[in-house]
Amino acid sequence: MVILNTNLGSLIVQSNLAGSTNSLNQAIERMTTGFKINHAKDNAANYSISTNMSTKIGAYQVAEDNALIGLDILNTASSSIELISNGLSRLRALTVQAGNGTYGGQSLDAINSEANAIIDEINRIYTSAEFNGVKLLKQERLPSANFINEIKKVDTSTMTKLSEVDANTTISSGSYSISTAEELAKLAGMTNSGKIQGGSFYLAANIDLSAYKTGEGWTPIGTDVNPFRGSFDGNGYVISNLYINTTASKSYVGLFGKSNGITNVGVEDAYVYAPNSDKVGILVGGRNLDAVFLTNCYAAGTVTGRNEVGGLAGNFKTTSCYSEANVTGNNNVGGLVGVGTPRDSFSAGNVTGNNNVGGLMGRGDYAVHCYTTAKVTGNTNVGGLIGAINGVGPSDCYVLSRSDGLNGVFVGNDARVTNCYYSSYYIGKPLTGGSGQNVTNVQVYDGDVPFTYRPEYHPVQFELQIGIHSGESSKLSVDTSFDIWKLDTLRNIGYMDSSVLLNTVDEIIDRVNERQSTLGAYQNRLESALDEISIQYENLVSSRSTIRDADIAEESSAYIRSLILQQAAATLLATANQTPAIALELL
Repeated sequence: MVILNTNLGSLIVQSNLAGSTNSLNQAIERMTTGFKINHAKDNAANYSISTNMSTKIGAYQVAEDNALIGLDILNTASSSIELISNGLSRLRALTVQAGNGTYGGQSLDAINSEANAIIDEINRIYTSAEFNGVKLLKQERLPSANFINEIKKVDTSTMTKLSEVDANTTISSGSYSISTAEELAKLAGMTNSGKIQGGSFYLAANIDLSAYKTGEGWTPIGTDVNPFRGSFDGNGYVISNLYINTTASKSYVGLFGKSNGITNVGVEDAYVYAPNSDKVGILVGGRNLDAVFLTNCYAAGTVTGRNEVGGLAGNFKTTSCYSEANVTGNNNVGGLVGVGTPRDSFSAGNVTGNNNVGGLMGRGDYAVHCYTTAKVTGNTNVGGLIGAINGVGPSDCYVLSRSDGLNGVFVGNDARVTNCYYSSYYIGKPLTGGSGQNVTNVQVYDGDVPFTYRPEYHPVQFELQIGIHSGESSKLSVDTSFDIWKLDTLRNIGYMDSSVLLNTVDEIIDRVNERQSTLGAYQNRLESALDEISIQYENLVSSRSTIRDADIAEESSAYIRSLILQQAAATLLATANQTPAIALELL
């Protein structure tokens, strides 16, 4: 039978030719991609499994990068700490050398010069060590804990900027904003030339005074002749890196020299060295008017003066203020104020002086609702809280420090003490100097202070994602920071008790070594995490290969088979297409 209209043989050959062509194309695709699963239609179940594996493999690659970056961070921090450790070792050697007692004043000055250079370099490394713009070593104060009282910032956007005021203009009223170190220096210049007779001045930003660390450093705002007569509100901002270094005989030394009241400002990382000056403090030297107060202010750093020396102020009344400064002076030396009347305030650090020396205040009329954790060293009228009292004495105050050689736990001279508390370390020791012992309701207390603000710091922590999951097992918290706030107390090597200085430098060295050891442990953990990531990665890649990768030998055989079938089909298609022509021979 010969059929003309329907060429069944051709249709059969065409169908097989299409199949062999598809098989040939599939073999070509698999050999050129290396995968036997290129589309979900190739193997729906294995395609899903392979895709999930690929996602995890990519995540493990990122986790490996994270761990390597974490190691880079730790290596950077460790190298910086090693430099600090080397400096501290040299500093300790200089301390031992200065304590020998065979060196004259010139030799001690040379030792001190080298020691101060080392301290400056350690502080620089400690402050500037960073990775990708993030500080590594220096602990930061919690933003919510800068001040004792919460501050509602004043809007300064509509105020006149001090930079826009002619420096020769006399200001007696109005409100002005200050947001740069240059504007603050301009305030000092205008004040000291008698141009500031009033007005209100507000900080509009944090200010860094690092640019004024040359020569004698910062020029105080206000002098004995031309005090600052305006009002100054820090507005909750912080002034950092105050530097004053002068051996001249002066009065009123600090960020402010002689000033009216100051509120809501903090001064951090301060270095004030004026050993021949009176009325010396980090924030302000002394007050212009008896009625003015420092309110809600704080200071941190180191300060050295002669008479009336305090961590926050030389001579000032305070309310809701504190100091974390190390203070050195001669007469009327206090951790918070040299002379004053503090309320709701506290102090911490080391206080060293000769006469009228106290952890909170050197000399004053009273102290109410205050506490101190400062360590005090002195000769005459030395008190854990107050050196000498002129008036009613302290009430509702706490002494939580541990100082030896005090004339009185609370007050160095004969004074009245009411409703106060002290550490059990002082049991059996005189509570006041003199013979009166006029104390009422004085108790031993070793608990936390039940009032006032206690400063808090937060460590520098990195949350490293070293796994591919969201749980804690895939994260590592790393803390690279530590505290060396006592370092600046070592600037008087050769002129202070070497045993005290050696204890201080050993304490800092121990803290640095502890942090270095902790970083080493973190490094070991990250290296272990890298090994675990490598194992997981290799296993996943192997499993995905089993599911997804093509067997080239198998695919090449399929390719040749399909190619032969395609060629055969093409030949037979030509024959099938000639079959209807037989019908013409029957005509």
